Amino acid sequence: SVVGGAVSASSKATMPLGFEINTDGALLDPDWEGDVLDVHDRRFGLAISHFKSNVKGRSYDNDFVAVRVGRGGYYTQSKRFPLAFFGDSARAETSIVDEAAARAIVWEAVAHYRSEEAQSLVCVYPSDEQDDVFLGYRTRGGRRYEYGSLRTDMPLHLRVLFESAEPVDLLGARRGVLLYQRTRSGKHVVVRAPGRRVPLLSGSFGS
Repeated sequence: SVVGGAVSASSKATMPLGFEINTDGALLDPDWEGDVLDVHDRRFGLAISHFKSNVKGRSYDNDFVAVRVGRGGYYTQSKRFPLAFFGDSARAETSIVDEAAARAIVWEAVAHYRSEEAQSLVCVYPSDEQDDVFLGYRTRGGRRYEYGSLRTDMPLHLRVLFESAEPVDLLGARRGVLLYQRTRSGKHVVVRAPGRRVPLLSGSFGS
């Protein structure tokens, strides 16, 4: 059960079969009071820990973002800012593409976000600066919140949550999740998960 925005310990064994954990909205919430780490841990800590323990699979990490894909789902988590987490219990399709295909995928994903056909877009760029990240989030009411700036160069990591009126060729569906990750070894990894699962927890903006 969810108690005061957090998951109670008794709910760990009864979490829904199809769900997602997404901290995007909460990270852009201007109304958080008190210690951010403490508030985040109360809202999401137990659910994230339980989810990560259930996702056993391949690692596609780089120096900025951890990506795991397994039979129990997949997740991404920032290494510099672990509060930034997205997990999905769906079986995802993973492919390795060349650099030209990766650039085309990134360009198209950004175009869909700018056309308001995505709920959120995350881009992490290679930099020594801790804040070289773009996060854009659109609520169901149509309001858009953004942090950072989109750049023209290739990100090391991209995640887009599609919410489109028409099927998106990149995904093969109207709704779903697409990840791009350049690994430490230089591989271009694309993860696709059509459809959206039930939000296990909601930020203040809803999902």
